Amino acid sequence: MSERMHRAEVRSLRVARPDGAEIAAEAIGSAGHPVVLLVAGGESSMDWWRPEFCDLIVDRGLCVVRYDQRGMGETTLGPPGTRRDGLTVAVDDAIAVLDAAGATDAHWLGFSAGAWVAQLAALDHPGRVRALTLVSTSPTMFESDPDLPGATARMQEAWANPPPEPDWSDPDAVIEYHVDVDRDYAGDEFDVAHDRAIWADTVRRSPGMHRDEGRAEVIEPAPRWRERLGEIRVPTTVVHGTADPVFPIGNGEALARDIPGARFVSLPGGGHELPPAAWGAVVEAVARTA
Repeated sequence: MSERMHRAEVRSLRVARPDGAEIAAEAIGSAGHPVVLLVAGGESSMDWWRPEFCDLIVDRGLCVVRYDQRGMGETTLGPPGTRRDGLTVAVDDAIAVLDAAGATDAHWLGFSAGAWVAQLAALDHPGRVRALTLVSTSPTMFESDPDLPGATARMQEAWANPPPEPDWSDPDAVIEYHVDVDRDYAGDEFDVAHDRAIWADTVRRSPGMHRDEGRAEVIEPAPRWRERLGEIRVPTTVVHGTADPVFPIGNGEALARDIPGARFVSLPGGGHELPPAAWGAVVEAVARTA
């Protein structure tokens, strides 16, 4: 944790969900300041949002709320037989975290699948969303809309041939396994030290990586929402790397066109990631509207 975050007010939150899951969350900054809710991509811990990145937002007079996705970090999946997952579950989880933080609404900063959560929240719970910053994402899940470019051949090859699983009892091996996976998601350059720091903190807080819990038994079906994006009326910025291999930049450009008044910011050479080199542009996007 950085020196500035030691000086900032940090509140640890535990959010019980109806299916028995418990979400681990953290609020950083003054409780009286406007809230920025950080919603990471699928299977990400709150460590994905680095302390130094959170510092930059807090320094703008805002309060940051970050949390572990289900089955990551200290967030549990719940008892067997009741475990749920899916986009609508993720939206409900995010709103429950806001409630626990005592926030009526927030600026939602979503990355990848987390930005799908933010889009759906803005449509179905407009009173809880004050503004949107949507990073490395698309206006649909994985439907092949003809105007949206699909994942690059390099990314598809990586998905088809994943690296062998590590010895899950060896923390160092688990960290290096995830770094190896993430390398394929990078753009023109891969910040190895940054990515390794994410996984080192995640594994430290959750040594078993919840592998003894199994998977969710119920996956809630996700609605299609692209045709509704014209209903969004909050200030929105779409940020997208020019070398994103998962959602090539045409996805971000289409999303910005679909949301009325949305601003589009490109990150030259950026991939499906949020390394320190991209922080300034993203923080500025948040500060413009929050």
